[in-house]
Amino acid sequence: MSEAPEIPEAQDKRLNRAVAATVVVLSVMMALGNIKDGNIVQNMQAAQATQVDLWNEYQATRLKLHMEEIAVAGGGADLPRAQAALAKYTRESAALKQQAQAAKDDYDHNNYRDDQFDLSEGLASIALATTAIAALTEIWGLLFFGWGATACALLFNVAGFAQLPIHPDAIISFLT
Repeated sequence: MSEAPEIPEAQDKRLNRAVAATVVVLSVMMALGNIKDGNIVQNMQAAQATQVDLWNEYQATRLKLHMEEIAVAGGGADLPRAQAALAKYTRESAALKQQAQAAKDDYDHNNYRDDQFDLSEGLASIALATTAIAALTEIWGLLFFGWGATACALLFNVAGFAQLPIHPDAIISFLT
């Protein structure tokens, strides 16, 4: 019978403990960020659907307003009824435009936060990879690099939760 190969034990247990602690922090951070990001994406989808619906309703109202203007200009309309309709469609279109713009602003706000969580997730993945390699190669420098990536990931995660204005537009523009 052949014996199982002996697996060498790590020389420095401190490195393995540091790697394990880093993995726990990253896993918890990624799990919480993923839940929040999923909810933000759902809000973005709802805001976008609302925005599209409102702009369609706005266009229909503006079309009705235009039809009434044509009828008044052509002289073939009951003037008091047409003036009431003009006032109604003017009010409705202004309100719809404002609501559609609010839905767009809500979408943009949520997209900004989604970007923060996306960056956090990407940096956390880099941190996990370099941390794992640090454990295998027993190179502290890789662990330190992983900690730097972890710090950046944590920064964007906190910024997303706290709605802080931390958003590297250059990186986002490059990645989108």
